[in-house]
Amino acid sequence: MKKNVSNVVWGLLLIAVGIGYGGGSLGFWDFSIFFKGWWTLFIIIPCLVNLIQYGVNGGNVLGLCVGIALFLSAQGFLEFSMVRRLLVPAILILVGISLLLGNTRRQIRDQQGNQIPYEKGGFDVSAVFGGRKMKYDGQVFEGVTVNAVFGGAELDLRMAVIQQDVRIDATAVFGGVDILVPSNVIVKVMSTPVLGGVTNKASAPTEVPCHTLYINATCVFGGVDIK
Repeated sequence: MKKNVSNVVWGLLLIAVGIGYGGGSLGFWDFSIFFKGWWTLFIIIPCLVNLIQYGVNGGNVLGLCVGIALFLSAQGFLEFSMVRRLLVPAILILVGISLLLGNTRRQIRDQQGNQIPYEKGGFDVSAVFGGRKMKYDGQVFEGVTVNAVFGGAELDLRMAVIQQDVRIDATAVFGGVDILVPSNVIVKVMSTPVLGGVTNKASAPTEVPCHTLYINATCVFGGVDIK
């Protein structure tokens, strides 16, 4: 059921909109999808679906809070000027708490149902108000956590040795993360976008054996690019 929760939520929403328009056309009620703050649903609903599907983590909670704050502002319950002034510091505080508690991570399982563990290397790659590049030429790569906050981080895995399914937990806040992947991996992405997103340009694997690289991305006014 969890795998189809996104389709269920969007399906129910489309049915509700259809019924609303139909009733409006027949004169049963007044209906318009373009109510004040309707655009915030494109933030609220994906984060809510993500929360239901993958459980509570820093990214979906943050996105849900931002979306609700913007909706309340559009409805006149909160002053937009106040929301605008507090938005950036609130995002930074929530992301900082999430990173400290490690709750931007979600459980990820392979096709056999085995949980893909967090990084075994025991270190993070962080770019805060700056840039950071990491190359893993000839090294056994077992996963990593990478954070870009008002900065940029690059992971070059093209010459890395990947011996099993691994995961990368990436957080981009007003910044970007570039991940260069080798030709012998399948890339699967799980993301929480808040006015940001993930671009996956990785080619289909051309070598065997193939392992899977799971990328858990949280993007807040930032992006993760996979090449």
